Amino acid sequence: MSSDPSSASRTPYNPGAPSRGRIAAFWAILAATPLILIVLAVQCYYLYAYLTFPAYYCGSFAALDGEIGWTLEPGSESCIGGIDPETGDVAFEAPVFVNADGARSGPMRDETPESGVLIIGDSWSFGYGISYEETFAAQLTETHGYRTALFASPAYSGGQALLLGRRVLAEIQPDTIVYFENGFLWRTVCTGTDRPTDILKPCYWTAPDGTAELIIPEEGTVESAAAWGYYPGGMLGAGENSLPYFLISRPLAKLSETLVRLGIKSGFGDDFAPYAEEEELDAIRRAHVQELAILAREADAMLLLIDPGSIYADLTLSPEIVYVDAATWQAEVTAIAETLPARERIVPADNHYGPGVHRLIADLIAAQLAEIEN
Repeated sequence: MSSDPSSASRTPYNPGAPSRGRIAAFWAILAATPLILIVLAVQCYYLYAYLTFPAYYCGSFAALDGEIGWTLEPGSESCIGGIDPETGDVAFEAPVFVNADGARSGPMRDETPESGVLIIGDSWSFGYGISYEETFAAQLTETHGYRTALFASPAYSGGQALLLGRRVLAEIQPDTIVYFENGFLWRTVCTGTDRPTDILKPCYWTAPDGTAELIIPEEGTVESAAAWGYYPGGMLGAGENSLPYFLISRPLAKLSETLVRLGIKSGFGDDFAPYAEEEELDAIRRAHVQELAILAREADAMLLLIDPGSIYADLTLSPEIVYVDAATWQAEVTAIAETLPARERIVPADNHYGPGVHRLIADLIAAQLAEIEN
C-alpha cells in the first residue's frame, strides 16, 4: 500500500464546513450590526419627529436655488398651520400666496411694486402664522401708503436675505430697504480651518487671517444633493415637510454638523445656532453690516436696520444705514405689545409676532421713513 507523503498536511474534505466566503460574510455582518442599529435608531427618531412635527403645510412653497439654497416658488399657493400640543387641535392656519416675482403677496398675487420699500428677512418679516394682510409689510401699505415688496422666507439666514435682496434690486429699484434683524444673522455662520466647499446654502466663514467672507455653494452642489433627497437645512420652514426631508436631509445635516464641531471639516456647526469663536462671530457681524451698506449703495437707497437685540449697537455704521436701536424698539413695540390681547401679540401655540405687533412694527417703520424723507 503506497502513501502520499504530503497527505498528512492536507485538510480533509468536509462537505458540511462553511466556505471562507461565508465566514467572511458572517464577520462582516457581525461587524456592521452596530452601525445598522445606529442607522435604524436614527431613522426611527426622525420618523417620530416627522409624525409629531407641530406645524403643517398645504404643500411646499419653496424652489431650490443653487446660490441661496431656496427661494419662494413664484406663483405658488399654500398654507402654514400649527397644532396646539396640549389639546391636539389646530391652533392657527394662515394662507400663503407668492406672486410671479417670488414675493409674498395677497391672494390676488399683485405685481411687485417698483420704487417703494423692499423688505428682506426671515419668518419674522415673512409673517409666520398670519396672513399677508396682517404682516407689517401689508399694513405699511394699507395704513401708511407705502408700496412694499416682501421678499422673506421662513428659516432664512442673514446671508440668504442679503443675496436675495441683491438679486431683486434691478427689478424692484427700491427707495428704501428694510432689514429686520431678529438674530437670523447667526444662522449663516460657518467655521473651520478650510474654506467650506460642500454647503447647501450661503454662509459667512472667517479665514485664518481674521477676515470674514460670504461663501455661496459651489455650482451644481444644491441641485446634485437634492437629486438624492438632501435639501438645504431650514427648507422645512418653507413647506418642505416631507418624509425624505426628515429621513435624509436631517440625518445628513446632523452628521455634517457633528464633523464640523469635532474640527474634522469646515461648514455649518448648526443650521440655527452659531458654533464659532467670539472673534469669528465679531468678524462676521462686521462683514455683514458692510455688505448691507453695499446693498444700499447699489440700490441708491437708504437701509433701515432694525436691531432689537443690539447685534450691531457698538459698530460705526455707514451713512446709508438708518439704525433703529433696542431702546426705540422697546418703547415703540415691546412696551405697547404687552397691552395687546394674546392673539394680537403672538401666534397661538407659537412665538412669532401676531397681527397687533406687526401693526406696531409698521407704525415704527413709517415713522422712520417719514424722518428719512424729511
